[in-house]
Amino acid sequence: MENRYSLICGLLILLFFVFLLNPAKASEKKTGDEILAIGSSKIINNNLAQAKEKALSQALRKGIEDYLVRRLGKEGMVNNFQRIVNEVIPNAKEAIENFCILSEDQTGSNYIILVRLGINKKVINNKLKRAGLVIIRGPAIKVLFLISEKKDEETVYWWKDPELPSAMRPIELALYNSFQGRGFIPVNRQTGITQVGLSADQRSFELTKEAIVKWGRLFSADVVLCGKAEFIQDGEISLTLKALDVSTGRLICQGMHIEPIQKDAQGNRQTPEAIKMLAKHLTARQAPIIIRSTASQLEKTHILEVTITGLKSYKQFMDFRNFLIKNVAGVKSVKQTRARKDSISIQVKFEGAEKKFIEKILNHENLPFLLDYRLTEEKNILIEVK
Repeated sequence: MENRYSLICGLLILLFFVFLLNPAKASEKKTGDEILAIGSSKIINNNLAQAKEKALSQALRKGIEDYLVRRLGKEGMVNNFQRIVNEVIPNAKEAIENFCILSEDQTGSNYIILVRLGINKKVINNKLKRAGLVIIRGPAIKVLFLISEKKDEETVYWWKDPELPSAMRPIELALYNSFQGRGFIPVNRQTGITQVGLSADQRSFELTKEAIVKWGRLFSADVVLCGKAEFIQDGEISLTLKALDVSTGRLICQGMHIEPIQKDAQGNRQTPEAIKMLAKHLTARQAPIIIRSTASQLEKTHILEVTITGLKSYKQFMDFRNFLIKNVAGVKSVKQTRARKDSISIQVKFEGAEKKFIEKILNHENLPFLLDYRLTEEKNILIEVK
């Protein structure tokens, strides 16, 4: 009994000293993410207390920034950068749940500090929501560019004769690269048109909303960016750009930017640099709006009842199932519910209604086989493989 009593007393004393020597760790709550950050500050007039305070403040800010980078990712940071630096980071110290100074040192005239801090996810989520930040989960947004260029009284636009192969013009290419860098999937129109029988309004320079939507559906795009660029004689480039939602035909946003063409030391105009800046400015303004608009549409998720007939084998069904999951934007899951001799039924969790689902399938360039469809009175989808 005495030995057991001595052992218990020894363990209690050991635990007491552990909590005494490391009170910060003992009191931490594991309700958030923990990260490490280093802060530093100049020591002015031998004022160590002031230098330590500034170093700590810098470390906490860097910790928050590091957490946001990891949380939002490259595209999330780039597409929401202005809101992050203006609305989130300045008020994000409230999201610091706890912190602990792990080490500090004085190196020359600098005071350096190492801090471990915990971020409260619930608080940071509320701040991101209030700032209007939206991060797309799932398939990236597929965009098609319809950009005309006017230079020296000549206007060029690829959809006039889309059957003829034509390289991307400089401004179209700059927009392509700029949106791709923000996580979008630009359509490569040079792969060719998958259908024939284009209407006259689709070849017109002045495209109607209906014609723009037709082009978007033809290339299975989610959004079409239609614009007019002009090289102005006094050394400027202008571009008007509007974005339309292909599924609804709704105008998402529109804007205009004029970029001056600078000259180098030899007096040569730096046109490529001006084009890049032009695309960068309009992309920075419109990409976040497109993302938020698309995300609001994706929130409307439906469970669709689909029955497939005319299948030649189960492998053909699996090919169709994989096509839906891998290629059709908005499909979250596909679940087989019933199998008969002549048909297979599935439930599709889809971010949209029945008609949008059908459009995504029929207009997709990688459709595995020809099919027909109809909607029942109960809005069930019947698909017949041809």
